[in-house]
Order: sequence, then structure tokens, then C-alpha cells
Amino acid sequence: MNVDDLKRRYCSLFGVEPVERRAVEEIELRLDVKLPCDLKQIASFYRGGFLGGKSHHAISYLGPATNIVDETLRLRKTIGLPHRLITLAEPAASLIVLETTCDEIEMTPVIWCDAIDATKLDKIEALNKPQIWSSYAAFFSYLLDEEEEERG
Repeated sequence: MNVDDLKRRYCSLFGVEPVERRAVEEIELRLDVKLPCDLKQIASFYRGGFLGGKSHHAISYLGPATNIVDETLRLRKTIGLPHRLITLAEPAASLIVLETTCDEIEMTPVIWCDAIDATKLDKIEALNKPQIWSSYAAFFSYLLDEEEEERG
């Protein structure tokens, strides 16, 4: 997946909305995870928010909006969200998470499941018909497709 193409498509719709590099490092520190390279690259122009008809948590560790650090920590505590996952969004009656990595260049899936399956995320095969993208970049491309289609 070409992140430069994703950036071009996103910026033509919204302009550049970057996350500070320090914020990405702080997210990794506070969640004790290694974020995938494609998320870091996309964070150079997208900081979260409304995209593809869905509200996404801010790629941040603080702020007035919901953010991936607070929401991930909340779900780790309340439902036992596996440590390797971070929370990207919580659309109606569902949950979207990203698997993190030990190797920065490893492709990691994005999983969209029903809220009732959220406690089963430790075993993906136990989920009831989740949508799975091979990487954050593939998921982001899907969101851009949805956004472009919505705009006609």
C-alpha cells in the first residue's frame, strides 16, 4: 500500500492534519507498544477524527477528544483488551482495534468486530464475522474510499 498515494487522497479532501512526532512516541510509551510503521506515516498527515462516515479516536495521548491512549487503557481495564491491541474507534455497537507489533515494519491487522465480541479479541478466530484489513494503511484506504464515495 502506497502511503504517499493515501496522503495525496486525504490531503485533497482535508488538507494536512499532522500528529506531532513526540505524541506518537508518547503513545508508544504510555501504552507500552510499538506502533506499526504505516500508522506512524499516516499520522504525519492525519490525527484522527471523522473519516469514512465514522468518528475515530484522536491519535494522541491527551486532549478534549477521545484518544487512543485513554480509550485503550479504559478497555484494557474494563474488558481485558489484550495488551497488543490499541483502540481506534468505537462505532455504534462495535469496536475497531489495531494490532501492534514487535517489528516496526511488520504488517499488523485492523479488526472491526461487534461490541459483544470485544472480550474475545484474544482469539480472533472466536469472533463472529469481523471485518479485517491486513494493515492500518489498507484500513485507511477503505476509509478514504468510503469518504470519496459519500462525497460523490
